[in-house]
Amino acid sequence: MADILSQDEIDALLSTVSDDSDSGSGGGDTGGGDDFDDFGPDFVPKKISVYDFRRPDRVSKEQLRSIRNLHDKFARNFSSNLSSFLRTITDISLVGVDQMTYGEFLMSLPDPTSFNIISMIPLQGNAVLEINPSLIFPIVDKLLGGQGQPLFHVRELTPLEMTIIDSIITLILKDLEDVWKQIIPNVRLKKELSENSPHVIQIVAQNEVVVLVVFEVKFGDATGMMNICLPALILEPILNKISSQDWLIGAKKGRSGEYESRILELLENINVPLIVELGRTKLKIGEVLNLRENDTVILSKKAKRPLNVYISNKHKFFGALGILGIKKAIKITRATTEQDDERSS
Repeated sequence: MADILSQDEIDALLSTVSDDSDSGSGGGDTGGGDDFDDFGPDFVPKKISVYDFRRPDRVSKEQLRSIRNLHDKFARNFSSNLSSFLRTITDISLVGVDQMTYGEFLMSLPDPTSFNIISMIPLQGNAVLEINPSLIFPIVDKLLGGQGQPLFHVRELTPLEMTIIDSIITLILKDLEDVWKQIIPNVRLKKELSENSPHVIQIVAQNEVVVLVVFEVKFGDATGMMNICLPALILEPILNKISSQDWLIGAKKGRSGEYESRILELLENINVPLIVELGRTKLKIGEVLNLRENDTVILSKKAKRPLNVYISNKHKFFGALGILGIKKAIKITRATTEQDDERSS
């Protein structure tokens, strides 16, 4: 196998080629020198851009932007689901999406950590889901009935702790499936293997380009990072779909149209307080202290006047007091109007 040139050697070769071009431009048949006269007045020399051969760009900026939008939606969904699962307020934010080599990704990870190999069926190859120990141990503590305190002396996860974390990984993969189905409708994410060390398993070569998606997770006093590593090799078959903006437009339409009926259906089952006001009055402190059983308090509202009905502390209806069976009831007579609001104010 041929030796791989270092960046310094590449720079030296480029500078040598540049020197030869400069020396040859003064003589020969062209005779134009550095003024490019022979190329015509409309000729514009191309600008030279710097390219690092050690970190080739396999994924375009537009595709990275699309991947960022995709996982930003995942962060919002997973934040809500994790809060319900842990029964505590959880904040998950997308820190960044970048491409680097797999070796650089491994060097950025703590050891030990929760290193999980994920398959993205029907795509060929594996991805990585990594959860930092600063986040893993508070989650285990919280699920076992603790306060979610971080572990000061980091150690490897026990088999029992790895089994407990599997429930969190299942939750993550489910939410990831939901957002990736916008690009691959039949995608299925599955955990293949879990390890405590990131250096035990190598899913691609060290110099292969990967897309790294970084999240910051906060709950209680715990703060930790979660990483999703997507090798460019497994993304290549769908890169043209990722760069397309059609799925983003479709997601926006669905948010306002497709899910509207579902949101309304969920709202119909939410309980709201309803209060009926019989009347009001003012008493002195001494009168309140002297209240006894069978005392009568006269209210300001007349007996035949409609009663005020409040929904979530807002005056919405008028009603008449009555009895239904063995319970007191209120009959709604009419809704309030703007004129009613002005008189009450």
